[in-house]
Amino acid sequence: MNISTSTEDEYINLDKPDKSYEWWYFDALSADKEWSIVIIFYQGNPFSTKYIQGSYSFDPKQYPAISISVYKQGKAEFYSFQEFPESKFLWDEEEDIHCSIGGCAFHRTVYADSFEYEINLNQTLESEHSITGKLKFIGERTKNSLIKNEAPEDKHAWNLLLPRAKVVGSVKIAGKTDSYHIGFHGDGYHDHNIGFEPMSKSFKDWYWGRIHFKEYTLVYYIMNGRKGKQHQAWLISNDNKEIAGHLNEIELSGKKKNWLGLESERQIKLTGVLGSVVINQKKVLDNGPFYQRFLAEAVFSNVDGVESKSGISEYIHPKKIENEKYWWMVHMRLRYLREPAHWVQKWKIFYEWTW
Repeated sequence: MNISTSTEDEYINLDKPDKSYEWWYFDALSADKEWSIVIIFYQGNPFSTKYIQGSYSFDPKQYPAISISVYKQGKAEFYSFQEFPESKFLWDEEEDIHCSIGGCAFHRTVYADSFEYEINLNQTLESEHSITGKLKFIGERTKNSLIKNEAPEDKHAWNLLLPRAKVVGSVKIAGKTDSYHIGFHGDGYHDHNIGFEPMSKSFKDWYWGRIHFKEYTLVYYIMNGRKGKQHQAWLISNDNKEIAGHLNEIELSGKKKNWLGLESERQIKLTGVLGSVVINQKKVLDNGPFYQRFLAEAVFSNVDGVESKSGISEYIHPKKIENEKYWWMVHMRLRYLREPAHWVQKWKIFYEWTW
């Protein structure tokens, strides 16, 4: 995998080939562990059945999308995944980066030693679920040379921009169980990914995640690529400027299959000179036929003792995305805004069942 921490690498690639994809990812956990939020902006939606079969074209510009997930105590309270026509995607670099898709946007401001990302959310779904609000991700800038891995033969690039951020703001949701006004304060993470071919051509499966410990942020990935296995795990200083250590001994165990036949290892052990981290992926936040998101519990053991923290971890098996037998599930969850809504998306109780 191509990996960088360069600020310049976050700018959109306007020359992506057909069937490629690009996304800007944000997640945050509240300090009281009550709430977690994941927001992803896409150009070229790799999970879109319309894109996979080229319903409009195979041009990624034709498939902008945004997904928003809000979890309360590890359970989905709000979920949306909307794909828009090309005209609803705006990218502006006049004042750094501004990206908007439909009623939602993020704006990046780069200072001498820090980043600030402001995310504005404004959605109302046919099911009458809604979300509005503003979140700010504020963190010290990574060095452009902090992590750099060049693999010209690989077609996926991971731009690790903000391993650790303070996240503050306010979000209102009409959710699954109630309406909530969330005054958010916690830790967050941001990255940018781009693939120059369909995911299934680049790798067989992929685990990745991040955990904010007291002194470090753990960021890791384990990829079973088409050309061999790759893995890296870094303990990054809280100011995002130094690699404190590597945990490059990897052990996976506890394989489990969900009701849709997706198998994933539920325990990941990472070991290095600074100690070891055991990540238990027991609490499933999103559990589909090709993708899983977990609220993981991680235990960091070193000479100073033991520390336990929660964090977001994920797993994807991209070949299953292309299997048409699962597409009926995708059609219930993913709102294609060029077409009438699926009937499930119009009914609160039925749409929530798909979460």
